[in-house]
Amino acid sequence: MGRMSVRARIAALGVITFVGLVTVAGVFWWSQERVGAAFAEAEHYSTLDSSARELAEIGGQLEIAEKTYLLSPGEASREAFEQLLVNARFEVNRTSALVDDPASVAAIRELHSSFDTIETAFAELNDIQSTLGFNAQNGLRAALAESSGAVEARIAEELKFGSNPDFEKMVRAVIQIQGAQKDFALGGGEEATSKFDEIFAKFEELLERAYIPNDAKKFIGENMAQYRELFADYAKATSVRSGLRATILATFANLPPALDRLKENAGAGAAEAAKSLAEIRSRATYLVGGVMLTVLVLVAGLGALIGGSITHPLKRLQAAMEALAQGRTDVELPSGEGETELAAMARTVAIFRDNALERQRLASEREAENAGRDERVRRLEGLISGFDATVEKALSSLDGAAKELSRASHEVESASDNVAGEAERAGAAARIAAENVTLAASATEELAASITEISAQAGKSTAVASRAVEGARQTAASMSELSSTADKIGQVMGLIRDIANQTNLLALNATIEAARAGEHGKGFAVVAAEVKGLANQTATATEDIAQQVEAIQIASANAVSAIDDVTAIINEMNDIAAAVAASVEQQNAAVFSISENVANASGSSSEGAAAMDAVAGAGNHARRSGNEVERLSLLLNEQAKVIREEVRIFLDGVRAA
Repeated sequence: MGRMSVRARIAALGVITFVGLVTVAGVFWWSQERVGAAFAEAEHYSTLDSSARELAEIGGQLEIAEKTYLLSPGEASREAFEQLLVNARFEVNRTSALVDDPASVAAIRELHSSFDTIETAFAELNDIQSTLGFNAQNGLRAALAESSGAVEARIAEELKFGSNPDFEKMVRAVIQIQGAQKDFALGGGEEATSKFDEIFAKFEELLERAYIPNDAKKFIGENMAQYRELFADYAKATSVRSGLRATILATFANLPPALDRLKENAGAGAAEAAKSLAEIRSRATYLVGGVMLTVLVLVAGLGALIGGSITHPLKRLQAAMEALAQGRTDVELPSGEGETELAAMARTVAIFRDNALERQRLASEREAENAGRDERVRRLEGLISGFDATVEKALSSLDGAAKELSRASHEVESASDNVAGEAERAGAAARIAAENVTLAASATEELAASITEISAQAGKSTAVASRAVEGARQTAASMSELSSTADKIGQVMGLIRDIANQTNLLALNATIEAARAGEHGKGFAVVAAEVKGLANQTATATEDIAQQVEAIQIASANAVSAIDDVTAIINEMNDIAAAVAASVEQQNAAVFSISENVANASGSSSEGAAAMDAVAGAGNHARRSGNEVERLSLLLNEQAKVIREEVRIFLDGVRAA
């Protein structure tokens, strides 16, 4: 990991976090799919149970509709029954699409058969009922009423001509026959049929014995015979109707067991589906929680590892920079190998340390040079003092000689005999002055050589200061690149912060959608909350790294500022060294001028000595040359003053330098 750049490490952490989130989302999706399948199975069995209950309810309604039809047969009751039968078949077909187990399939097949039987039997029952008559105005019931009514009308017509006991008996007999027919219609059965036959036989006996007109007897006999035939058909149809109704009732009785089996199978399936749903939810919860915990631990561990790989070298670099700022150069720096940002920072700090070592070396050399220069200054002071004393002594001697010459010139006439001796002493004094001036010229040459050496050292100091300025500029550029790299890291931190905020927003939206989903969205809400927590942790870690990056930027800015200060100081030292070099050059020129003047003075001293020799050789000309000697003594005195003033100016200049 040490060879990876900071950007690559942060990107790796982001990729690991994304892969973790994708893994959690995949596991959650898989668990939700399994839960959805189990929930769909539970819904399937719940729908099957509802269909079975709906079928049971329709079966009950069919029984009620069948009874309603029998009590009030007609088009409306028939259509109501047939509509319920259509609903029952629709529900059976819908239910058959929901079952796949053999027991339920057998129950559905049995229901289909039962409803087929009911449909066929009800159609035949409706046909029989149509034969019997839906009311008293149609069918066999109308025919029976018509036959008995015709008989009753004829008897009533016959009774208009006078009372006849036989007709009255026949009226009562017909009424009894009608009552027996109605009893049969209400109860049916063999007993009702036997009672009808018995009453009808009595009627036939009564008709046979009755004393009534033959045409009336014939009419009544034919109509009543027709009534009996109609009753036989009515009884047969009623029997068939009873059988069909028994079939329908028996079929209705077979519906509950089949429906109960369906409901039992649906209930067992629902219970099993509920149990499977609970197990899948529990397993999914543990699986999602385990995966989330694993991803969280992995991301946290890798985050700590990556963060440590960034912060530990930064802390070491910080400690090294603080030590360098305090002037310590014996610090251990992180490895600068590789092309990572941390390696570049380490190399930059190493350059800074090397520059500090170079500055210390230059300071040591400068101290040594200063010590040598102080020594040379002290030596120069000694030479200047010796030179001052020698010149002063020579000038004093020169003044004395001039005074002696002046006094000799006044006394030349009176002491011409002593001219030669005085001339010799003057010559000796001139030679001594010439020697002293020669010594002063030699000292001036040595001083000029020292000043030349000082100028050379000042030039070297200027060159070293220039190299120090260039090194400081390179260090400042490196620290600027470090600040730019820190800015880029800050931009990456901003991108990670935006991703964390978007992840937090998506988690919030997922929480809202889960809340809307109610009970079905609780699992998703838990995952959304965990995703939101991971987003918050990512944002917190990003803020920590951003603070570290900001600290790097501040430290880089401080380092650049410090390097700028050092650069300014070195530039100032460079300017001072240049000024010193210029001053030394000026002093060198002044020293060479003084040396030239001293050489001239030395020549003048030699000429004075030669003149004294000439005076000694030409003593006899002393009187004639007295005035000239006086003039020369005055000139010598003036030259001595000039020399003294030049020496004073030279020494003051040297001391001031």
